[in-house]
Amino acid sequence: MRTMTIGVCLLGVVLAGCSATYSRRAGSGADFREGIERVDTDRRYGEVYISAQPGEAALREFADMGGATVINLRIDSEMETYVGYDEPWLARDLGMRYVHVPVRPSTLSEREVDRVSAALAKSEGPVLMHCASGTRAAALLAMDLATRGGMPLGEAIHVSAPLGMAGNGRMIDAVRRVLLDEVNGATASVSPERIRSDIDTLVSFGTRHTLSDTQSETRGIGAARRWIRAEFEEIARTAGRARGQEIGVEFDSHAVEADGRRIFEDVEVVNVKMTIPGSMPEARERLYYVVGHYDSRNSGTNDVEGDAPGADDDGSGTAVCIELARVLSRMKLDSTVVLMPVAGEEQGLFGARAHAKAAREQGLDIRGVLSNDIVGDPTGPGDLEARDQIRLFSEGLPIAMMSDPRGGTQALATVRSYAMESDSASRQLARYVAEVARMHDLAVKPMLVFRPDRFLRGGDHTGFNEAGYPAVRFCEVYENYDRQHQDIRVEDGVQYGDLPEHVDEGYLADVARLNAAAIVHLANAPSPPNNTRIMVAELANDTTLRWDASPEPDVAGYEVVWRATTAPEWEHFEDVGDVTEATIDKSKDNWFFGVRAYDRDGYRSPVVIPRAARE
Repeated sequence: MRTMTIGVCLLGVVLAGCSATYSRRAGSGADFREGIERVDTDRRYGEVYISAQPGEAALREFADMGGATVINLRIDSEMETYVGYDEPWLARDLGMRYVHVPVRPSTLSEREVDRVSAALAKSEGPVLMHCASGTRAAALLAMDLATRGGMPLGEAIHVSAPLGMAGNGRMIDAVRRVLLDEVNGATASVSPERIRSDIDTLVSFGTRHTLSDTQSETRGIGAARRWIRAEFEEIARTAGRARGQEIGVEFDSHAVEADGRRIFEDVEVVNVKMTIPGSMPEARERLYYVVGHYDSRNSGTNDVEGDAPGADDDGSGTAVCIELARVLSRMKLDSTVVLMPVAGEEQGLFGARAHAKAAREQGLDIRGVLSNDIVGDPTGPGDLEARDQIRLFSEGLPIAMMSDPRGGTQALATVRSYAMESDSASRQLARYVAEVARMHDLAVKPMLVFRPDRFLRGGDHTGFNEAGYPAVRFCEVYENYDRQHQDIRVEDGVQYGDLPEHVDEGYLADVARLNAAAIVHLANAPSPPNNTRIMVAELANDTTLRWDASPEPDVAGYEVVWRATTAPEWEHFEDVGDVTEATIDKSKDNWFFGVRAYDRDGYRSPVVIPRAARE
């Protein structure tokens, strides 16, 4: 364990005249309900003691121990409510420095971290850092260790959690939100203006019907896919990648025979694929996809000539792919990211299905697919609006399991026996995205919908699910069906058609930010632990889990998570350290359990559900 070095210097952030702000009050110990009477010497790192709000006796004890500085992280409104003694006055009267850095977890930023780090660096001797309970103090210690101390974030959290953050997922998430610069940089780089330009360009091709013109340079699906490829190639050319890390751009073509329905003649369905290779050898084979379909249609399923602007369905998802290409191409991510606008969706999900089937035959390790389909309009008919939400659909029972003629029945029986109907890999992926959105307090957060898709409709995530890959679908909350699969026209004063003016580029940029944050987390996190088991050899009121270590070299430890059997998302976790077995003092009969890995930078893997085992 590292020891924090505390330098000698007068604090630059000491507040003058604090006794004027917090008047000195007389009162009994009983009046001061939030105070502690002794300094907890077990809650310290080096010379930094982490504390709940200290009472007068505890402050005097700390001074007698040679204490030099008191750092108070409580906000002004908290300070105004307590009575008993004047902490700033007493600290100074006892010969100590007093620093007040108000910290509100919901608005915690690097500014507060910098002020606390400055106070720690300039203090002479032991420091007592406190808030109301010690949670914020432990969090600020973790952030100081990770920034000024250079400690990997995951290790800093592991060190600081027992001092006051243990079990407080929200506070730990706040630490990660502030310090995970890669995620913050990715979301900040998304441009609504570029997204608007991409939507307008896609619409300018008139129609992008899968069977439309492929020869024209200005109209039809051929012109559209060549433009997308050219955009990808320019992004790749200017990305500044190191040798051996070059980005690949290609057409992913699949021959589709006429089916007498929506494919009335043989056609090449062409996806446009950008591959950003991972930088870690142990993680490079793991693939994470973002997809959207660039083909469009109007009222006539087989109308290849009429205008079909497809601004929202699904120019919006295609624009997300292109913008993420710009943002992620310059980043160094551990795993490989694939950005792929697909074709043939409106004719039967042909592009995604063909690619997923070929990937399965090749044995590609696709760990997660984020499909964006109709994600650009936060409004609905009438006055409906959901500016801060996007629906996120995920399958419960895996369709690949249900269609397996060899082991599907037995697998379903196992799922039923252990009540894992809502714990598929796709469902865990959806929960993961929601957790990332909360952690970074993103402007658009997922509305988790626990069903594979909407009634009577489908999306490109389905093809990946059919091939056995985890895949989810983003879709705006309120769909306006006057703007989907409609010829452009005005009837009874109502405008029909999927026009670009119905796409809100600010909202769509926020959806892209959600995708970017999720992909950065997924690509940089370790693999979930393999061979995860929950021990059922004997009756017990506690729960023992075992697993195999994740293969990445930067794995720092593991967390056991659990939730009530009726809860939609994970509610609790315990950091069990760098081990492969843990026992939790809760009954496996009453809770659902899972395990996830975390690395030195603080990235966490998706949760893996344990299988029942006797050893």
